[in-house]
Amino acid sequence: MTRDGARRPTLRSVFAPGQLTKQRSSLVKQSQSATRVLFLSPHYPPDVAATGQLIAELAEDLVSSGHEAIVIASRPSYTEGTSRPYRLLERELRDGVEIHWLGVPGAGRRGIWSRLLPFAGYFVAAIMRAMFIRRVDVVFAQSTPPLLAGLLAAMLAVMPNRRFVYNLQDVYPELGQALGVLGDGPITRLSRRVESGLRRRADVVTVLAQDMKERVLDSDPQLDNVSIIPNWADSARVTPVAPADNTFLSEHGLADRFVVMYSGNLGRAHGVEILPEVAEKLADLDDLILLIVGAGPAKESVSESVRARGLKNVVFLPYQHKERLKESLSTADVALILQRRSASGLVVPSKIYGIMASGRPAVAAVPQDSEVARVLQDEQAGLVVEPGSAQGIADAVRDLYGNRSDALAMGNKARLAAVDRYDRSLITGRYINLLTQLKTT
Repeated sequence: MTRDGARRPTLRSVFAPGQLTKQRSSLVKQSQSATRVLFLSPHYPPDVAATGQLIAELAEDLVSSGHEAIVIASRPSYTEGTSRPYRLLERELRDGVEIHWLGVPGAGRRGIWSRLLPFAGYFVAAIMRAMFIRRVDVVFAQSTPPLLAGLLAAMLAVMPNRRFVYNLQDVYPELGQALGVLGDGPITRLSRRVESGLRRRADVVTVLAQDMKERVLDSDPQLDNVSIIPNWADSARVTPVAPADNTFLSEHGLADRFVVMYSGNLGRAHGVEILPEVAEKLADLDDLILLIVGAGPAKESVSESVRARGLKNVVFLPYQHKERLKESLSTADVALILQRRSASGLVVPSKIYGIMASGRPAVAAVPQDSEVARVLQDEQAGLVVEPGSAQGIADAVRDLYGNRSDALAMGNKARLAAVDRYDRSLITGRYINLLTQLKTT
């Protein structure tokens, strides 16, 4: 996808091997100094999973800097309505990034095993595919899904002159234990040992924030390869859209409403089950709508709670394509960020950066010592309340509802911070420096 949004991602531009080489040669100038990075990522656009979006932007910016990016990805699974025949392997060149699509069928997202099985299939298929990819300088893997991509990266990085970068988007298995998904049995203990080995094996472990680094070092104080690089927002693509210019508002009947938005994954780490209670506490404000945009394991239970309470001030919408993200995020008068107290330092809700880029204030029900709380308070970009407190969220929303000028000022400060400190070009530039330096060491 181009930075200016001129071209929508598609799976249709699939090349035969000879065509792929010819296309790559015309788009990317090869040089002796170019760094060649292999990204292992089950998710990749048009899949709307945030981890895949981040990998795509990093890979594209790497190519724009004169280097090479190869991605091994599974077919889209998060995008609703996606239906394509499965083939064992297809290759595509998109914006200079060489993408190897694996035909790994999904198994649904209802339970932990149905979520892990497709990733296990990815692991096996990616091993076979990676054997035929030559001249790799750095292998890059994320901690999601747990262990699998990291294990594969460590295996591939044993080859001479290959480096391994392990990007912790979530801290496992600690996060699984904190959320009650994992106990303290033999599987957890084994995964903890494997994860510790991966972090020690990596040339660099990147984490998203200081609180996450502290949690990682709590588990292994001897680690000396941990670097903090946050996630980001593309502030050139995600810009504030004035209500008069925002067709998303009119399309969904929100033009005359005060919109409180929760956008993103409805997952276990966020505590989204309090959203119906928040809506109930704000039901007396006739023009206020709670807009929930996204999907995830908790969506069904949240929807059922809304129905059981008979709420009329809640609207659900599916994930939005990246091309419409600036309109979608700009629909909010106030954006919500949620995080369970037990997940502090184990995950960073990176939706904060998109919210800031859209110039909207946030109400964050997050731990006071979390990265989200630090950023919002330092930048004066929103209000922080106790995690899990529906009353605290409702009170903060009422505050901004009644003080529109304060909300506008917070949104303006959020936008400035996104451009100056959390922009895509700034953060991916740090990664590119890291990746290219690893090649020379």
